[in-house]
Amino acid sequence: MPTSYGPPPSSRILLAATPAESRRLERLLDGHELVVVQTRDEAIRRVTKEVFQMIVIGVHFDESQMFALLSEIRAHGKYRKVPILCVLDGGKRTISDVAIEGLDHAVKAMTANGFMDLNHFPDDEQGNTRVRRIIDYLILINGDLQHLARAQGQHVASLDERRRAGTSGL
Repeated sequence: MPTSYGPPPSSRILLAATPAESRRLERLLDGHELVVVQTRDEAIRRVTKEVFQMIVIGVHFDESQMFALLSEIRAHGKYRKVPILCVLDGGKRTISDVAIEGLDHAVKAMTANGFMDLNHFPDDEQGNTRVRRIIDYLILINGDLQHLARAQGQHVASLDERRRAGTSGL
């Protein structure tokens, strides 16, 4: 039986992609607050000053700066757990399957949450629904994990308080 879930609440998403990559992604992410950046410097400025619930980086962004941007974003403490999805949307496929597999392994080794070759999903209602479902899932799971971390942190703080209260009379 398939699992069903509702869409995530509107989220702020940083989209670092070429204009060709951005066109489809902007349509797919309708309903979310998108911040589209054109350069690595602009992306770093935005992540330093603002908060995003997800980051999407295109392979060819800013003259193929995807790996550099991914590394710099993960270096920021507040973005160590935020989902990052790296995407390829080159229209006609010019990259071999071996290169695609290498990109997938490399971005995951750099702690991105995934790599998606949009060329595997037709630019039609069914293909775009599948891509949107994957992105929504990453946003939802991140929200759930942050909620669990807060709850666990509150539980640990409560235990610490009880321990201190229990030992204060010694």
